[in-house]
Amino acid sequence: MPSHESTRRGFLKTAAGSVAGGSLATVAGTALAQAPEAPQEKILNHNPKMTYRRLGKTGFMISEVALGGHGAVGPDQVANRAAVLDRAVELGMNYVDNNIAGECDLYGKAMAASKSAGRDKWFIGFASWPQKVTEEYESQLTPEKMTKSIDDRLRSYKTDMLDLWRPVGATWGKGQTNLATLLMVTHKALDMVVEVFEKAKQQGKVRFLGISAHNPKVFRRVLSEYPQFSVIIFPYLFLTKEFGGDSLLKLAQEKDVGVVGLKPFGAGTVFGLKPQQLDKGQKVDPNAHLLVKRMLQEKRLSAVIPGVNVPEHLDENVQGSYQRDEPATEKDEQALDRARRSFYAHLTPGYAWLRHWETV
Repeated sequence: MPSHESTRRGFLKTAAGSVAGGSLATVAGTALAQAPEAPQEKILNHNPKMTYRRLGKTGFMISEVALGGHGAVGPDQVANRAAVLDRAVELGMNYVDNNIAGECDLYGKAMAASKSAGRDKWFIGFASWPQKVTEEYESQLTPEKMTKSIDDRLRSYKTDMLDLWRPVGATWGKGQTNLATLLMVTHKALDMVVEVFEKAKQQGKVRFLGISAHNPKVFRRVLSEYPQFSVIIFPYLFLTKEFGGDSLLKLAQEKDVGVVGLKPFGAGTVFGLKPQQLDKGQKVDPNAHLLVKRMLQEKRLSAVIPGVNVPEHLDENVQGSYQRDEPATEKDEQALDRARRSFYAHLTPGYAWLRHWETV
């Protein structure tokens, strides 16, 4: 009888052949499919001020400043998100990524209520909430639950297909007790993810597979052993540096995997906030674009996702792309130094894991 490991390798090899032979055919002819040299008129929501980067082997050209799920404020959160989505489209953004199930429901309603930012305007990434593919939660994972979460998200966005399913490798919440197991993702969990993805892809429910996590080791395992993954998503700070010659960025580039950076403002700490203050409707910080601009100097990033409460935050954030190639002034460098010192001064114990991402 073959061992579990030999069976797993055989399955992954077969699946990898399917990915290599069929991934482009899956999106051929769709409005979202883009080649690296895609003409401007073929890029979703094209704005000449925005730069668009290839999302790894998905082939999609996405705005280098993208939109995340957190941050809705006010008594009418649907109206808040609809206004954010409409403004984002005007500014040239075309990628949105949501995590928690309630956020997906909210964005689906907002897209339906928006004037110009419906589902057809977005490359949509989504998690597998409430499933978490970490060792601490592994006993609760089943293919049936993962499949149900995909079906639930299709209903959230009122669509037949979504672009990027990216199970989450770590989030912080009730019941999480062990940092070591929380951060680890095993072969068993990843094998299950690949199995569910292959079936959902064949059924036309999702196009591509990604993963988000808080542990760099997870991505090394994914990139080295699982060719089915097209995108990795992790915290990337304006002060993040490359780790020698053995970096995640280099490995992702070798595997042609897209890289999306989360929490570029350090959960608000760079602005002197505590992370729990993020959803209070903060004023626009005039230096936010400088941090985005600094991060976008890393060409191997496909996009960064800054937090957004109101449309005015978008106007500030996208300047990091619009002004990306302008040299930094002495005043800019001073502002960046203040942001760095503020990050360390306001980092709470619950977010100390962000220090793991000072090098990648």
